[in-house]
Amino acid sequence: MFRTKIYIILSALGALLGISAFICFCLVYANVEAGMWALLSGIHAGLSLILHCHYLEESLHVNFSRKSLQYIGDFGIVGFVSGLALTLFYIFLEIYYKTDIVPIQTSIIIRLVWSFMMMKWGLALYLFTKKYLRTYNDHQLFSENPNIEET
Repeated sequence: MFRTKIYIILSALGALLGISAFICFCLVYANVEAGMWALLSGIHAGLSLILHCHYLEESLHVNFSRKSLQYIGDFGIVGFVSGLALTLFYIFLEIYYKTDIVPIQTSIIIRLVWSFMMMKWGLALYLFTKKYLRTYNDHQLFSENPNIEET
């Protein structure tokens, strides 16, 4: 219970920072790549926030079927893999070109940070969906809507 509340706070902070960084980097500094990775990071964190809130309110089984949780987990693993590939690519570029953090418009380091955050939140989303899928019982395994009673 306490751990879930901590997860809610961290996910809310991640979603807020991701969306704020998207607005900041895209509109103010014109670093569109960093802004896009920040937005995707915020989306992954926001989905984690939604899952944690429903789990805390014990409404996860009512609002999400097993299939929808699996799709959310798949979205998380895609975010993790693409974030990992981007992080490795930006590490290579940073080592090769040895750039500074300024000017922000062309900064590879800022892109590296937000691709890493996308990787982190993608992995977190995947792991949390797997955790919450384990809470479904065997009866719900064969039923798409767990609230429908069989006759």
